[in-house]
Amino acid sequence: MRLLLDEMLDKEIAVQLRRRGHDVESVQEQPELWGKDDLDLLRHAASATQVIVTDNVPDFLRLNESFLAVGESHAGILLAASSSFPRSNRRVGLWVTTLDRFLASAADMSMANLCHWLQRPD
Repeated sequence: MRLLLDEMLDKEIAVQLRRRGHDVESVQEQPELWGKDDLDLLRHAASATQVIVTDNVPDFLRLNESFLAVGESHAGILLAASSSFPRSNRRVGLWVTTLDRFLASAADMSMANLCHWLQRPD
């Protein structure tokens, strides 16, 4: 499973996950993606077969519904509640641990057109 971290998530999360052998990119590492609206970002991720990881829950839930309503496909959306997964750079370890465990358990799972909530490991 390939991931694309939304722009607000620290690029260090992607760096550390790649060190663990995962295929993860960050919008922060790709200047051509900076400032793209959520619709364009979801379409970009779909074309690259990447699951979006975001805490921008309302917008991406709405986009998921819109995509499904018109028959447009995406590679998947991993949602994180901002109350459980703070954006602080002191919480990079929490993101890395959670995503590493998710990727290990869902390696062969298809997320196509699905939204999935990330769960804290503790």
